[in-house]
Amino acid sequence: MKRHSALIALPTATLLALSLAACTDNPQNKKSDDADGNGDITVTISDDSCEVSPAEFPSGKVTFTVTNNGTKPNEFEILAENKLQIESERENIGPGTTATLTTALDEGTYYTACKPNMVGDFVGLAELAVTKGEKVEVSKDVQAEEDKAITNYTGYVKDQVGQLVDATQEFTDAYTSGDTEKAKALFPLARQHYERIEPTAESFGIKEAGDLDGALDARVQDLSADADKKPNDPDVLADWTGWHRIEADLFAKKSEGFAFDSDADRKKVADQLNKDTKKLYDLVYGKVDGANGKFELKLSDVATGASDLMEEVALSKIGGEEETFSHTDLYDFKANVEGAEVAYGNVEKLVEDQDPDLAKRITHNFDKVNTLLKKQQDGKDDDGNALYQDYAKVATVQKDAGEAPKDTDYTKTQQEFSDAVNALSEPLSKVAGTVLH
Repeated sequence: MKRHSALIALPTATLLALSLAACTDNPQNKKSDDADGNGDITVTISDDSCEVSPAEFPSGKVTFTVTNNGTKPNEFEILAENKLQIESERENIGPGTTATLTTALDEGTYYTACKPNMVGDFVGLAELAVTKGEKVEVSKDVQAEEDKAITNYTGYVKDQVGQLVDATQEFTDAYTSGDTEKAKALFPLARQHYERIEPTAESFGIKEAGDLDGALDARVQDLSADADKKPNDPDVLADWTGWHRIEADLFAKKSEGFAFDSDADRKKVADQLNKDTKKLYDLVYGKVDGANGKFELKLSDVATGASDLMEEVALSKIGGEEETFSHTDLYDFKANVEGAEVAYGNVEKLVEDQDPDLAKRITHNFDKVNTLLKKQQDGKDDDGNALYQDYAKVATVQKDAGEAPKDTDYTKTQQEFSDAVNALSEPLSKVAGTVLH
């Protein structure tokens, strides 16, 4: 079985004797009264509104400070003029919290919108005008380094999507043949290819932004919350496709109402997963156009990639909400970290040139997270893939799409992970502001 081989060799820096607090706030999801208020643009959201002020500003680097005054987790998106392509986004902004989003926007017309519970129709869709700003001159060396970062990261995304196609087919072949134990073993390994590039993959779509991610990786908790129905409601299950639909059939107890009634149903969802994965492949490899034309990454995609991946860990993996039936969250956790290392590795020299202390902090905190993950390894399979413990054995987790655990209920191991991830997320959140212009 062909597995991940990193395209970028990350430099190894000497560990620093940094004194870090044992418990750190998630920098992507601060309490409103702790926000620094230094964002250029203010975004105020609720369950039924999404207000951006000012709605016109010059091109270049910009920071949005987003406050959620609603009752639901929410997502802030910046869309291209066609309202289909996501230019940048910040997910999972909790009620009563503030998050920041730093990106770079060219001159043009954009739209902003929010999505309560990260699914469903846009709320508060409004035009955003970016006027011509001052041109920022960069040296030939810096431009060459930026171009290299984009080229290398694009290659990495393509590599992972290519491996995802093969791994998904192998997984679904086992699943539809009735080899349940093999399918269970392959499930977390195949998914790692997607998890390494998830924020990039979910920014693109065929007909509209995020449609492929919705088809491939939708969680029933989000779908049921949007429909205001129970997770195992037949109406919710009827529209649910992708990895987690198969996960529920494989790992949930039959009495819980997630199992398929027939092999024909299993083949249908497996075929759809392969079809949607091939769509992602065709898009990334330029065989088809997406919602905004050809697949193309920008420096902002690379600069925010690592931070976005660690946000995935902080907001869904720590509480066991991602793999709520299989509890294979540690595989996803590791894949997110690997993807973050590659994304950051491509802009590391740019960060070192601008802020060497920031670069050292990031390297140090990557090492801390990887050390904790290594402690949870449970051997290797015949192909040399690292195996991880059932996350439910070491953490308080969300089970069977039920209520998510509170951070006050975390186990010691879980709290160590949370602290380490937050300590890494904080400096990674500054990368975009450091390298974009």
